[in-house]
Amino acid sequence: MPLCADGQIAQPGDFLPLSVGGWSVVATRDKEGAVRVLRNACRHQNMPVVGTVPGTCESFRCRFHGWTYDLQGRFLAAPPPVAPVDPAPGANDLQSLPVRVLNGLVFFSVGPVSTGVFPLDPGQPYGGTIVTDIACNWKVCVEHLLVGQGAGEPEFAWFWPLMAVRRSGPVVLVEQVVPHTFLRTRLFSHVFGGALETQKLQAAVAKEACERLQLERAAGMPAQGNALLARFHKALDEAYSGSS
Repeated sequence: MPLCADGQIAQPGDFLPLSVGGWSVVATRDKEGAVRVLRNACRHQNMPVVGTVPGTCESFRCRFHGWTYDLQGRFLAAPPPVAPVDPAPGANDLQSLPVRVLNGLVFFSVGPVSTGVFPLDPGQPYGGTIVTDIACNWKVCVEHLLVGQGAGEPEFAWFWPLMAVRRSGPVVLVEQVVPHTFLRTRLFSHVFGGALETQKLQAAVAKEACERLQLERAAGMPAQGNALLARFHKALDEAYSGSS
C-alpha cells in the first residue's frame, strides 16, 4: 500500500505517523538513511508509541509506560517496574513491516512480503505534499479521481486500489487515498515538478466534489459510468466476494 512521499521523511530522524485502513504505522528514516515502516503499537500493552504529529527525533518513547525504541524499532529500555519479562534481543522490538521506496514514494505491506510494482516514475523533483481531510468514504474519493478519465489516457493512470497519477506538462500529481473511518478519508496530493501553492485550489475542489458525491450516494444516486469506474467497481466486487 502507498504510505507517503519519500521527501516527507527526507532527513535522518524524520518520522511520519499515519493510519492506513485501520493500520497505525510510522514511517521513519533511521540514522543510516534507510526508510523504515513500523507498527505504531508498543510491545508492552499495544498503546501508540508515536502521536499524530510528524517531526524529528532520536528515539521513540511510549508516553504510557516509558518503553523506548530506536529509529529502527529496536527496544532500548523501560522503567524497572514495567521492564519486559523476556529481555532477549529482538523479543520486544516494534514490528517492522516490509517497505519499498520506488520513484520517490514509500510503499509498505502488512503481509510477509512486499509485492506489487509502481511502474511510473514522476521524473521530477519532489515539491511537497498537500493533505486534505474529506468527509466521505474512501471509495467515493476514488470514484472522484476516476470520473472523466479515459482508460488509456497517457496523462492519467490509476493503480488499484488507492493511487492515481496525473501529468500536466512538467507537473506530476500523485494522489494517494488514505481510508480512516467509514465517512472520513484523507487525500495526500504529492506534487512533483511544480510549486505546492498552485495545487492547493485543486485539492480544495476535490474535497468539495467528494463530499457532494457522498451526499449523492447517500441519496441513492449511482456513480456516472466510464471504463475506469467499471474496472474499479468490478475489482471491489471481487475483493469483497473473496475471489481472485
